[in-house]
Formats: sequence, structure tokens, C-alpha cells
Amino acid sequence: MTDAPPGRYKVVERGRRLVVIDMRTGKPATREPAPVTPSAPRPQAAPIESTAPRSVDDRSGAAILRTNRLYDLKAPREIVMTQAFSDRLSRAIGGWLIGALVFAVVATLFFPLLWLVPVVILFQPKTRAAFRNWMTARLDEASQAAS
Repeated sequence: MTDAPPGRYKVVERGRRLVVIDMRTGKPATREPAPVTPSAPRPQAAPIESTAPRSVDDRSGAAILRTNRLYDLKAPREIVMTQAFSDRLSRAIGGWLIGALVFAVVATLFFPLLWLVPVVILFQPKTRAAFRNWMTARLDEASQAAS
């Protein structure tokens, strides 16, 4: 078996710093950092015009929900999320996640073919239309309550 060829780079210490040296040229493989002078003036950053992100309503400071055509028949629209709407939405999402977890456990442990039911439901146009109508009605309620 032959020995490996010598490496091209080596690491040495210069002035309490590690420097990578290129063995072919004898020069450092990376450029030396410029010394920092404390008297050099720092460039001033431009002032920030607005600190609020774009998804926040300027009038009340509440978040804005931008709907999608996937679940809202009147999309795209923006709904100001009041505290009551945010609480209701978080409870609904929590309930759906618990239901999905229970479905996943039951389907995986006892009835593996039950995993086909959501797939079949997704391809039913009437079921999708009913869901979009129901979701649009809930979003209309939220937007009227916020007004």
C-alpha cells in the first residue's frame, strides 16, 4: 500500500492566531484580517420608518389574517383578528389537532385502511364545496365582529 501524498495546507500559529499556510506558495491561504481601529467612525444606519410588521393592522395593532381561495370563497381578503377571534381560532385548531391525533392513533393501531377515508374525502367536490361554504361563513362572522 502506498502512503498518502503530503497535504497542501498546514496550520501554524502567528501572533496568538492560527493561520492556514499554502505549502505551494508559502503564503497564507486566507487573507489577514484588517486591524480594527477604535477611532474609525462607524456608519450610521438609516432610520427605521415603521417598526410594525406588515401583517399588523396600523389602526389597532391587531394581526391580520389573509385568506386563501383554498378555504375561502371570498378570497383574497384581509380580516383583522381581534382577541376574541384569536382565542376562538386557537381553541378550534387545538380541537382539530386532538381529533387528528386520535384518528391517527386509532387508524394506525386498529384499522390501517381507515387512512384512505381522508384521501377519498379530499377528492369529493361536494365535500370540499361544503367545507369552503362553512369556512367562509365562519370568516364572515369574524370579520363582522371585528368591524
